[in-house]
Amino acid sequence: MKILYAVQGTGNGHVARARHLIPLLAKHAQVDVWISGTESQLELPSGVQRSWSGISLKYDQHGGLSIARTLFENRWLRFVRDVLRAPIHGYDLIINDFEPVSAWAVWLRGGTLLEVSHQAGVRHPKAPRPKRRNLLGEWILKNYAPSQHAIGFHVQAVASEVHPPLIRSEIRTLTSLPRPQLLVYLPAYSVDALAEVCSDCPVPVRAFVPQLAVPVERGAFRAEPVDSARFLNAFAESDSVLCSAGFELPTEALFHGKRIAVIPIKGQYEQECNAAALRKAGAWHAGSLNKLKLHKWLASPPPQPARWPDYSDDLVRELLSYAPQQLAASN
Repeated sequence: MKILYAVQGTGNGHVARARHLIPLLAKHAQVDVWISGTESQLELPSGVQRSWSGISLKYDQHGGLSIARTLFENRWLRFVRDVLRAPIHGYDLIINDFEPVSAWAVWLRGGTLLEVSHQAGVRHPKAPRPKRRNLLGEWILKNYAPSQHAIGFHVQAVASEVHPPLIRSEIRTLTSLPRPQLLVYLPAYSVDALAEVCSDCPVPVRAFVPQLAVPVERGAFRAEPVDSARFLNAFAESDSVLCSAGFELPTEALFHGKRIAVIPIKGQYEQECNAAALRKAGAWHAGSLNKLKLHKWLASPPPQPARWPDYSDDLVRELLSYAPQQLAASN
């Protein structure tokens, strides 16, 4: 069996899930890996056959999505060309984690694509939404990477076809010995914006900043470039996590019972949806960086660990069941 696994590289969450699933799939099939986007700092476990520029979201360094940068810094003509030229044939199964090049190539030229993403969970009608729904945001969630079949993940048990968070093995087996320390990952904020709020925190602060070249220290605040090993170490020894309202990092913090606060990236509707769900799961939802509210939150009790089960092997069997020969055998 030959599988194409296409993953979105804008941010680290999709790549982290791929790092967990690809080696498990490789036990059953040959797996080719494609990635698009330019923002992830994590490396995939096996060689990447194709790397596309894709469509990456760009931020304004003040906590928001920059529409201008997103429009002008993405290479739209190249994206269209890549979609038209992407070699999608010859695979028994195409798995897509919110990756637009392969998704649109399959949609335009025919074929079957299986989406495996937390966006599929967010799209479910029973998934929590912010008080103000955004029709454009809903359209983007549905059409950014169109698919014929979808397996979703969600922090809430919204439906039987939506799975709980898939906690990767390096987080599940991590020995967490937390002490009073705040781990910060807010890629839409500049170092100066973070330091202004965090430099006089009552606990040490370790922030990881994607665009940073060398470490910066100001009072209790230390910012450093993103490095997966150092980040994992900081995660293990921190009792509190402040991050954007993605999916993987907040659920990993909840899994280990860490105090978790999320700040949705302004203008990114998916993160508003995530924040609405995470708030119900025990996270603090902040609209923006605020020193007084941050200090008050740091004094609050941490949540109980959310020990979601490890269903990785069952999920792999479910993914493989979508291969045409497996579908034919079951009919």
